[in-house]
Amino acid sequence: MADLSDIPWNEFPANAAPNDLVSKNFQLYELTKSDIASRQGIPNNFASVVELCCAVYLCRNVMQPVREKFGRYTPNSVYRSQALERSIKDKPADWVSTSQHIKGQACDIEVLSATNMKFANWVRDNLEFDQLILECYSADEGPNSGWVHVSLLPPGYGNNRKEILSYVKNPQTKKFEYVQGLVETP
Repeated sequence: MADLSDIPWNEFPANAAPNDLVSKNFQLYELTKSDIASRQGIPNNFASVVELCCAVYLCRNVMQPVREKFGRYTPNSVYRSQALERSIKDKPADWVSTSQHIKGQACDIEVLSATNMKFANWVRDNLEFDQLILECYSADEGPNSGWVHVSLLPPGYGNNRKEILSYVKNPQTKKFEYVQGLVETP
C-alpha cells in the first residue's frame, strides 16, 4: 500500500493500486466498491482518469472531512459505471445516466454517530458542495434511515450550485419526489 495522499488530485496516477491511500483514511478501492456490482458481476472500474481524479478530489474534500468529524464509516456509493447505474435504476442497456456518480463527483454516506438529518445539516454548514440531498430520511424509521448524497465539482469543472434538496415520499401519491431544503418524509 502506497500513500498517494499528497499527490495533487488532478495528477493522481491511473495505475495506482486498489489499496493505495487516496487520503489519510481512504484507499482507492473504496471509491469504486459496490455490493450490487459484486453480487451482479458488473464491472465498476473508472471509465477514465478524469472520473478517477474527480473521485479523488471528492474523497479529499468531502469524505475525509466527514471521517475526521464523525469517525469511521464506509461510503455507500461513490463512482458508478454506466452498467451499474442501469442496474440500480432498472433501465435498458441503451439508457445513459447523467448522474454525478458516473463522473466520480458524488458519494452517498451514512454515519453512525449522528442522525442523517444532523449529518446533512453539518455538511450544509461546513463543506463545499454542488448538491446535498437528504434521501429517504424518516425519523419514524430510525435516526439513520436513508442516506446523504453529496456531490462536489472540482476546480475547472464548473461552479458548485450549493443546491439543498430532500428526496421524500409524498403522502398523497406515495411516490418519492425531490423537494427544496432538508426535510424528512412525513
